[in-house]
Amino acid sequence: MIYTSATQHACNIESGVVSAEELTKSYLARINQLNPTINAIVAQDQEHSLLRAMELDQLALSGRSLGPLHGVPVTVKECFNVKGFKTTVNYPPLKNYRPSEDSILVSRLKDAGAILLGKTNVPTLLADSQTFGPLFPTANNPYDLTRSTGGSTGGGAAAVATGMTTFEIGSDIAGSIRNPAHYCGLFGLKPTQNGHPADGHVPPLPDRNVGYLDMNSTGPLARTMDDIELAYNVCYAPRWDYLRYLPIDREFPEHKKLSDFRIGWFDEILGIQCSTDTKKALEGMVSSLESAGAQVEKIKIDQQLLERILKLWAKIFGFVIGQDFSWPMRQLLKLKFQRDLSGSKLEAKRELHQGLSLNFKQFSSAQLEQQELTAELTKLFEAHDFLLSPTSAGPAFEHNQKHKPIPIDGDTLHYSDYCFSFVMPYNVTRLPVLTVPTGLNDDGLPIGLSFAGPHFSEKQLIRFGKLLESAGYRFQAPPEISL
Repeated sequence: MIYTSATQHACNIESGVVSAEELTKSYLARINQLNPTINAIVAQDQEHSLLRAMELDQLALSGRSLGPLHGVPVTVKECFNVKGFKTTVNYPPLKNYRPSEDSILVSRLKDAGAILLGKTNVPTLLADSQTFGPLFPTANNPYDLTRSTGGSTGGGAAAVATGMTTFEIGSDIAGSIRNPAHYCGLFGLKPTQNGHPADGHVPPLPDRNVGYLDMNSTGPLARTMDDIELAYNVCYAPRWDYLRYLPIDREFPEHKKLSDFRIGWFDEILGIQCSTDTKKALEGMVSSLESAGAQVEKIKIDQQLLERILKLWAKIFGFVIGQDFSWPMRQLLKLKFQRDLSGSKLEAKRELHQGLSLNFKQFSSAQLEQQELTAELTKLFEAHDFLLSPTSAGPAFEHNQKHKPIPIDGDTLHYSDYCFSFVMPYNVTRLPVLTVPTGLNDDGLPIGLSFAGPHFSEKQLIRFGKLLESAGYRFQAPPEISL
């Protein structure tokens, strides 16, 4: 029952095979068993979850259903506001912050009948590719407890992978959905840029009256593509009052089999090579697609274009986070990021510093450059339906809170280069990306690969993901954890 999909759970509840109360009890038992070891869920109200399940069962007895998630247990990332819960983002100044209302995404899950099991672990201010901080214990990867779950949706990925929840809603400004999905063997969808300050997502910090957010997307992580689709459809119906999640009617070919697709792929970026086992996974994916009749071509993206994109990411990221903080705090952030980027091949310290001090004219210029770079990169979709690439340079790495270089194939790679180089371009250009599990390497660690599509191609990405899942690219559960 634990690894049953949310989609199947909904059918079972509707047909009376299982009650919402029975299902919720089984998930709470799983949480009580595993969470002390994994540290995936950091806020919960088990009594309220059970009361909600019983109320939903009573509705079902009267022939009523709230929607497609009626009675289905889910989790959300700790950064989403939930009335009655704190939203701290693992940041001590917010340790007592309690929002007065639900995030729009949480409201939509509840309105569809979901039962919220809890909120999941995040790094401080969501600003890392690991999940640790001063308020919550470090999240451990269920495939190897000495390794990271990724970040910043690290707790959510671990919860889904261990069967503590059905699916998770996360967010992504630099791989924060994709890397955890990759490290924990899941499907993960970063939609076309869809995050905005009125979502009830932190950051931006609460009560600062800011209205700008760029490069951020919110989206689902799940064990099946059916659940990716279900979560996406529930959470991202149009929100006309804020002109968000609007339906964009782009014409894409309705490919119904893998042989219909054209795929471009690459395995290095700005001289940063992915690991041998990642290359093996890429070669296996390419072979599978070619055997199915797809057109697959290895490509090389213009290096100057990539350099400009990655530097622009640093500048815009600095501006986005800097709007929340005073001048002294921005200076401290400059020092922190200078240390973090020292020795990186990305060479974006100057741009990050600029972003933390942008005036309006400089900001406007950065937005113009973003439009130009986006237009340039998306020319690749004239010849390809999707772009296939590594998600990070290698699999989940050992806990590394000091951001030391990460071992890779007998050598080491700078922390930022390992974690962020393959994901940042798609945040700058606001493109949707689907991460797909490819199986485990020789050390038993998952390898997830990413497919980027044109803007608003989510339906086509989901259709493609389902075809890959049918071809054998599926979630593989971690070994049962010894307690």
